[in-house]
Amino acid sequence: MSDPSQAKRKGFLRHFRGLIREADPCADLDLRGSLRLGKSTVRLPPPALPLQILLGGEHGYRLHLYPEPVIDAEGRLDHRGSYLLVDPMTYFSDISGFVRLSEGDTLTVGRDDPTQRLLLRYPRAVEPQHLRLKLSADELSVKNKSTAAGVCIAPLAATDLLERMSRWRRLALARLARVLDGPIEPLARAPALDLIEQVIALMDQEPYRALNRLGEPGGLLILPDRTTPIFVGDLRARIDNLLVILTQNAFLQALEEGSAILIILGSAVHPDRPEQAAEMDSSILMMDLIFRLKLRFPERVFYLRGHHDSFSEAISYAGLPQGSLWEDALHQARGADYRDAMQRFYARLPLVAVTSRYLAAHAAPPIEAEGWQTLVDIDRHPDLADRIARVRHPSEHAPSGAYGRRELSRMFRRLGLAENAVCVLGGRPAHSPGHRARDTEDIERHRQVFSADPHWVGILTRAHKRLLPLCYPVEPLLEVYNRLVHTAGAGSTLNRGLTSPVQPTPPRPKGAPDEVPR
Repeated sequence: MSDPSQAKRKGFLRHFRGLIREADPCADLDLRGSLRLGKSTVRLPPPALPLQILLGGEHGYRLHLYPEPVIDAEGRLDHRGSYLLVDPMTYFSDISGFVRLSEGDTLTVGRDDPTQRLLLRYPRAVEPQHLRLKLSADELSVKNKSTAAGVCIAPLAATDLLERMSRWRRLALARLARVLDGPIEPLARAPALDLIEQVIALMDQEPYRALNRLGEPGGLLILPDRTTPIFVGDLRARIDNLLVILTQNAFLQALEEGSAILIILGSAVHPDRPEQAAEMDSSILMMDLIFRLKLRFPERVFYLRGHHDSFSEAISYAGLPQGSLWEDALHQARGADYRDAMQRFYARLPLVAVTSRYLAAHAAPPIEAEGWQTLVDIDRHPDLADRIARVRHPSEHAPSGAYGRRELSRMFRRLGLAENAVCVLGGRPAHSPGHRARDTEDIERHRQVFSADPHWVGILTRAHKRLLPLCYPVEPLLEVYNRLVHTAGAGSTLNRGLTSPVQPTPPRPKGAPDEVPR
């Protein structure tokens, strides 16, 4: 589905005005042309422009339903049929959650849904079951489910509101271009070696790194509680997926402001597509990008050791020894000195990151650790280090390494973490349908995040003191980003490097409601 045309927007507004003439207007909204829902189901065409929804009376909770824009290979922002239900007071300025409404979905908005309570900060004005939204290819049906508070809806047709979501994504790409200060392209041998050596030198004095018995960086990162974590799972050489994360939500803005920390849970390399298992160029480019981020944000970007962060012959996929192929590719592309530097980088990686609220690792929690010093001096415990970086739960561990709620609780107590602390691991949730991020299992205080899906990028972050599972559609951003940077270098403005399918922005249709600034 392409971005709605001016004709579709006019048609939607005509349909909406017809409904208003047959029902009561909503005086609670500061919008002309708003509709108060009764007890009957209201049927609309799929919204061709954003909707404002007020749950409750004058002091109720406002939500906006936006068509979700997706960037295509040409840099155009298309609407492919999904909508995002967001809190407009926080969504465009802070790290925040949202609820996605896709074709075929039925969503009951209200405090009864624990996932919604996690993603949206519902006040008491929102009833347990307040509003039902049902989206099909032909219509959006809306039904008031509240017993007393009521629901008002209105289209947002002012030009700045129509373009707000698309403009926000364009600005995020421009921000990334300023942060990286150049294209994401293969480096020559000398600058590549200089880049990785700078990162290694930084890691020798890495912020928040606990020192081991020899006074060297140990296996543990002790991160500050006050910063918002952004957990990224396996990336497996999918550069587009990392670029999506960096240009969604307010993640990059928070990194620049110092209010967030990006924690990559290892295994950023080695494609997980059988037909590309031997291809290593994308892995080289991925590590270059991560190194650039690390140098740009030395106290805010961290990388934990994962199963694929090694040259081990035991690392294989689709029958190919990816560890050995990775070593050979680095040697051939950048020489022995670079290959050796990557080995030194791997040797310096931490395995566990903690605050009082969470413990993060690549594959498994350190349930055998007797205390913090065990993790700091992880080089003295190679079997434990191997389990933390390699053994998946629940399908890949041996019975001796099995764990559940009891073992996790015991580990948290032993390490002195908060009662509500959470264990965060990388890897694909076994029961995830792909496009919905959920808790990984029925183990309390245990979350898993996977970021290498070819269609949806999963992350975990925190808002309102709770971990949020979020996901975003994969977009071909490497090509779009590089074209944007090269175009800007030729004298164009970064903010105008992306286009919408409909140009110029159509004027506000006659009779469309206006929003009074709040």
